[in-house]
Amino acid sequence: MRPLRKAQLTAAAAVLLTISGASAQTAGNGGQMNQDPYNPQTRRETASMPSANAAGNAANITPSLIDMGFGTDQGNVGPFVTLSDKQFARITALRAMMELQLAEAALTRSTNPDVKSVATRLTDDYTRWQTGIGRAAAYLKISLPAELDAKSKADVDRILALNGPEFDQAYLREVAHLQHKALTVTQHEVEASGVTGFRHWAGVMVPELQEQVRMARRGLDSNAVVSKK
Repeated sequence: MRPLRKAQLTAAAAVLLTISGASAQTAGNGGQMNQDPYNPQTRRETASMPSANAAGNAANITPSLIDMGFGTDQGNVGPFVTLSDKQFARITALRAMMELQLAEAALTRSTNPDVKSVATRLTDDYTRWQTGIGRAAAYLKISLPAELDAKSKADVDRILALNGPEFDQAYLREVAHLQHKALTVTQHEVEASGVTGFRHWAGVMVPELQEQVRMARRGLDSNAVVSKK
């Protein structure tokens, strides 16, 4: 075996010093290495956020969307906005426009108490969510759709063209469909968001969306039984 050269010995010594220093650091931190503040995979801890009451909560959301984007992720200087955050904001804004248009029609046209109950719930939730997502997106410089895209508009127009029980059934089915899709996007945002506030708010939305789906399905089941009598 050839003897190690001086340069190789120096490099080996440097590696040993690095390892020993890291071990000492680990021991000093109770067995945990310091997190890299610039690695998004190590910034998944809950950080302290400004008080929603102190900042004002015009959107009436807990935690407040107003607190989003203020660099509350550890190691952040300014918001850490991911592609997931942008998609979440845009999809939520688009769905809010659809749900509010359909709910307005349901409250005006339908005499079915199940339909009116669902429409009232969706109006309350999406009015708050639309306001909150709009303010957060403005601060984070996320562009939101100003109107429905062609497919969404066609879906809304198809339902609005109906009347009576046909409208009621189509409306409840669309709510169940839209909110089920929303659950997939929102659950992904809980895991993949870069902004602490988005992650927290998505977690708050999940049980609300689940209840909206259950309400729509209960309405469909109830009216299916009535129609068979």
